[in-house]
Amino acid sequence: MTCGRDRWNVMDMKLSITSDIELDPRSDDRFVTWLDVSARDGAVVQGHARIAVVHVGEIADDHGDVWRALHAAGLGHIHDTYFEDGWYKDDFADGAGIDLLYLENVDVDDRVRGRNLDLAMVRRLSDSLGSGCQLVVKPYTSALEAAHWACLGFEISTPGRSRGLLHLKLGLRHAPVIDTTGQGHFEVLGANVSPVRPRRVGFGGFQS
Repeated sequence: MTCGRDRWNVMDMKLSITSDIELDPRSDDRFVTWLDVSARDGAVVQGHARIAVVHVGEIADDHGDVWRALHAAGLGHIHDTYFEDGWYKDDFADGAGIDLLYLENVDVDDRVRGRNLDLAMVRRLSDSLGSGCQLVVKPYTSALEAAHWACLGFEISTPGRSRGLLHLKLGLRHAPVIDTTGQGHFEVLGANVSPVRPRRVGFGGFQS
């Protein structure tokens, strides 16, 4: 599986984000924030994503029922894979953050399909909106799709299935996705390396 090397012209690619935030403090919907993301080249929309930030830490501080909060947001199907007893399963509890970034769908215009815009969008969203998250989670519907997202560091959470869930641990440093030509050609550079761990610098000081 290659991660794409086609070139295309981009003048000024930006991500535009809109959100629906529940105002009722009694609603379980308040624990999940849905966002619509558009990748724009000037006024032209080249890609779109529908994503959600699951506020796992806020759930734990409130009633602690992760399944209830996920079910209220239509995300009950991810619970048994990643959570048990109100928190992350041990296999997914080694990240640097608390919350979870869910990618319901990520799509790009047919004219730029296969050119890694989707990977660039998710890399940037993970680094920004996902900066306080433990995991990024995405459904997959085929082995080919899973292999495509593996370029970014996603792993299969539901092995042995033709369709299921992928995860990206944000406690690991992941390869950047950059425009290597200045013409909108996004390329994944390098590979995943060691977990991000603080290291001592002098007396009592740490840096990441």
